[in-house]
Amino acid sequence: MFGTFDIRRLLSLLAASAVALALVMSYAAPSSGASHPHRHGVRMGETLWSIAEHAYPRSDPRDAVYRIEQANDIHDSVISVGQVLVLP
Repeated sequence: MFGTFDIRRLLSLLAASAVALALVMSYAAPSSGASHPHRHGVRMGETLWSIAEHAYPRSDPRDAVYRIEQANDIHDSVISVGQVLVLP
């Protein structure tokens, strides 16, 4: 009787330790190279394409537009003057 109780107790302790270890290991600290996203207020005449070209001059504008759309939950590429966009 005591042998079974001790095994269950040991297995429970091991399982709890494994869960705690997994939680600790899943915490990811930001790297020193990571930067905070920038914000951009949309001005008259701007498009996602023009914003992408200006904000990411060394990137393919199509990729930059896609990232901006994803970061701001934009589904139809329509933006409004005064709208604040997150530039990832």
